[in-house]
Amino acid sequence: MIDDRFLYERISRRLLEQIGAGSFAVGQKLPSVRRMSALFKVSVNTVMQSYRQLEAEGYLDIRPQSGVYVRSSDVLDIPEPDGSRYPLLPVEVSLSEQVLHYMELHADPAMVRLGIALPGPEVLPVDRVMATIRDVTRHHALDAWDYMHPNGCPLFTHHLARRSLSYEVPVTAEDIIVTSGAMEALSLALRSVSRPGDTVVVESPTYYGALLLLETHQRKVVEVPTHARHGISLSALEQVFRRGGVAACLVSPNAQNPLGFTMSDERKAALVALSERYQVPLIENDVWGDTVYRGEAPPAKAFDRSGLVLYCSSFSKSLMPGLRIGWAAAGRFQKRFRELKQLSTITSTSISQIVMGRLLESGFYTQHLRELRGHLHGQVDAMAREVRRCFPPGTRLTRPTGGCVLWVRLPGRVDTRALFQRAAARGIHVFPGAVFSLDGKHADYLRLNAGSPLTAPVRRALCWLGETAAELAASPDGLAS
Repeated sequence: MIDDRFLYERISRRLLEQIGAGSFAVGQKLPSVRRMSALFKVSVNTVMQSYRQLEAEGYLDIRPQSGVYVRSSDVLDIPEPDGSRYPLLPVEVSLSEQVLHYMELHADPAMVRLGIALPGPEVLPVDRVMATIRDVTRHHALDAWDYMHPNGCPLFTHHLARRSLSYEVPVTAEDIIVTSGAMEALSLALRSVSRPGDTVVVESPTYYGALLLLETHQRKVVEVPTHARHGISLSALEQVFRRGGVAACLVSPNAQNPLGFTMSDERKAALVALSERYQVPLIENDVWGDTVYRGEAPPAKAFDRSGLVLYCSSFSKSLMPGLRIGWAAAGRFQKRFRELKQLSTITSTSISQIVMGRLLESGFYTQHLRELRGHLHGQVDAMAREVRRCFPPGTRLTRPTGGCVLWVRLPGRVDTRALFQRAAARGIHVFPGAVFSLDGKHADYLRLNAGSPLTAPVRRALCWLGETAAELAASPDGLAS
């Protein structure tokens, strides 16, 4: 089985089971690396990889010259997904009316906005971006006014290409196709590799926008169970690929929305290897990739040698949603992707490309990312502590590695659609979990946005949500059907 390649992750899971069961208490020292190496019959390096992974996830504290200790955790983790809830069979999507209903409230400025996943303007460089826009319109008015060449602004595409220097097959400026946000890139990628009626694999839970896209394009969906730390189940994915009849696989290996995980490099490489073995294109949504809090987080595209990964991203979540600028590197499907782009919108906004090219060239965007990651990490941690304080016992949270959302499971099988209705009447916008998968598998989950600082109104809203969740859990009317 493919999971046998990931010995260190099996050790990690075994340790987490022991920690969760109380066999290793907070502050207790774990066995030495050599002892673990002998116990599991693996190399010392494998054990160290496991310890480092658990340290990065906040479970362990590695102290030089002392040892490895269990660390206190301020949030609880979502358990392993229940595979029995995933028949791994293609189904049709029908979510559009629900999603549009849940999105409408975000437009009301009077709401406490905890629903839409987006960093707030408080942590984004609004003044610098607007100053750059003014400068471009003043000194490059005709360039901004005219159509941009379909190949994109060279300043912009060349700086994007430089970000791939460490990839196994680096992306060139000629490989990049500029789009109107990541959703256009995903739409064109989907149309490049599949047709109406085809089946596409997705993570479960996954971003509801991806499900809407598949519904709009009349694709069927196979949901594959996905873990809040490790990502999509590679063994289940291989089972689906081996069975055949799959046109593509849509994944988000970095700071996935809503779970917040970032797959390890080893698992990303194995994901791409599965794609190559079964010749199933991967559509990679990396819109949150630039927000990963710590270390380098290369996309799955970095391990792509055969051109089967269609990489899609944008600056909407990391800089300015209103710029509506995204891009794609479609690998062996570039010709078809470019044809579809030119048939739909011909080219993308000129001024956005010029502005982004200048922000990349100056080094400002790189500097901004360092600050943004710190802000988002702090805000997510603060909201997690507040949820733990205010929500009823038994509430479980994810531990995001990037982005700005918390994936919350309520106790008592509360249907969060009922909580949404009550919250809306109270002036609080949240997003119920039912629309992040099909057939109500995540109806007892809630996604909360921590993109803005934890202000007094947000604290009050969280406390009200916690109290109301407790009421629903105690009432038969709050139970999920």
